[in-house]
Amino acid sequence: MVTDRSSICLVDDVITKGATLIGAATRLRETYPQATITAFALVRTLGFVDDIDEIVEPVIGTIVLRGGESFREP
Repeated sequence: MVTDRSSICLVDDVITKGATLIGAATRLRETYPQATITAFALVRTLGFVDDIDEIVEPVIGTIVLRGGESFREP
């Protein structure tokens, strides 16, 4: 059961700009305004890639919505 004080972690396989996660988090925020919402993605990319050559060090960042578009930092 999810309550307003719950912590919710969204999980995605690959993140580019974060639009999918922002959309999901926005919908969850409407229903659970007091919940803490975080996200985890296995891989982050700068765009479409056929193959991932290597996975480098993990990064903690932020996805923000500005003017209707999502931006990932870093």
